[in-house]
Amino acid sequence: MGRTSHTSLKQSAVSKNDEETSHVSHMDSGDSSRLVLLAGDVNEQSITMVVAQLLHLASQNHKPIHLVISTCGGSVDEMFMLYDTIKFLPCPVHTIALGKVMSAGVLLLATGKKGKRMIGRSARIMMHPVSGGAIGNVFEVMSEAKEHQRLQDQMMAAMVRETSASRQQIEKIMKAGHDVYILPDEAIRLGIVDKIIGDIVK
Repeated sequence: MGRTSHTSLKQSAVSKNDEETSHVSHMDSGDSSRLVLLAGDVNEQSITMVVAQLLHLASQNHKPIHLVISTCGGSVDEMFMLYDTIKFLPCPVHTIALGKVMSAGVLLLATGKKGKRMIGRSARIMMHPVSGGAIGNVFEVMSEAKEHQRLQDQMMAAMVRETSASRQQIEKIMKAGHDVYILPDEAIRLGIVDKIIGDIVK
């Protein structure tokens, strides 16, 4: 019997009830606008576009790139694709959370350059466990469950590396069994972001 599997960071009720069309925009009018926008679901189409734009900007010069994120989350595989890209780029990536940054988007937000990760005062962050499903015989289902656990462990390890939170703190959130919402001040305490945009002294 064949099987069907899908692994993702499950999306919030907002995206469950209202299908979003992923939108990625690159505003490039010179070095002053090295800005990339990830808005919508984290999926193959949106992340491929973001990665291409980041690589293009990095090939021009090594000045900072600003990545604005507003997402309900999505695919774990595509999340790690963008995560790995940010990590090996020769230029720093400054991340900015606006509106909502949920699920797969949280690690991407935290991966920005330390000291340059920002969040809007009214933005929300949400974390929850990796989810997925498999149809097939018992051995196929067990194999998928093992892979989901490996991915969750991989994500928790990455969150510990990119934030100031301990593994125990991350595990408590990821294993809560429900959506955990984090306000900007708490996100700063956990080291997911560094500054609230409205509090930045100009």
